[in-house]
Amino acid sequence: MSDTDKRPTVEDILGDFGYRLAWSVSDHWADVVVYEIVGRDENNKALFNNKEAVSEPDVESHAEAEPVLTGFVKWDGCSQFDMGNQHLCGADSFTKHIALLRHIYHRAFELMGREMYDEWVEK
Repeated sequence: MSDTDKRPTVEDILGDFGYRLAWSVSDHWADVVVYEIVGRDENNKALFNNKEAVSEPDVESHAEAEPVLTGFVKWDGCSQFDMGNQHLCGADSFTKHIALLRHIYHRAFELMGREMYDEWVEK
């Protein structure tokens, strides 16, 4: 399947300072790139770390932003993520990161139009 056959989806999750997820999905495979929302402009538009240099001004386009996670989830539940060298500040950051991973896994199956096996569903 070529990239042109994949369905793109972009969504913001976990509140004003959560994440933007850019998906590229087929019926069997869900690629995801995640950007952290680090601020909001005067019109409440999301801002992201500049991929050119963190010391540069924040950017409004996730296409110009530094991803915090890239990876995929497959139809069979296998996944692979590159989380780089993330910096987590305190227990709240860990909780937010776990919520992100949980969302990615569950949402991937929704976007692929597939049901998760019972043993994968959190009880």
